Amino acid sequence: MAYRLSQKKKSILVAIHVISVASWIGGTLGMLLLGLYLRTAENGSQLVYTIASMEVIDENLLKYPALLSLLTGILLSVWTQWGLVKHYWIIAKLVLTIMTIMLGILFLDNWTASLGEMIHEMGFATLQDQTFQTRWMSMIIMSSFNLVCLLFMVFLTYLKPFGKVKKSR
Repeated sequence: MAYRLSQKKKSILVAIHVISVASWIGGTLGMLLLGLYLRTAENGSQLVYTIASMEVIDENLLKYPALLSLLTGILLSVWTQWGLVKHYWIIAKLVLTIMTIMLGILFLDNWTASLGEMIHEMGFATLQDQTFQTRWMSMIIMSSFNLVCLLFMVFLTYLKPFGKVKKSR
């Protein structure tokens, strides 16, 4: 028989999972809002402070909470009656979580770093640069998409749609 969590251990793991997801959503929302503010900066100092804040959020409220929510989500599904591949809503959350993390690693992290480099090199003139504007818009679109995915996963958790995965004979 597979390992099952006691009620107390399950409650602790659920609390850690909820806190990590809330941090991840908050970090994503913070990045999106700061990204929008970045475009309206009035001087070079505001650009520098805003991108520095975005880098702190990226490092502390996106990466670690995202990985922690993935880990705790897998543990909760494996160590409870839900199972990792018994229900479509869990599979959907797993796929969306991995996809959102990968988009962050492969794109958002690099775009934030490159915007920071551009701001440090060019200062306030960065706002007029076409490469900056393209990366900025890509970052806003991707952050918005990630936020929608995260909020959709919250709804999946509570609604539990799509039913069980059918066993093949």
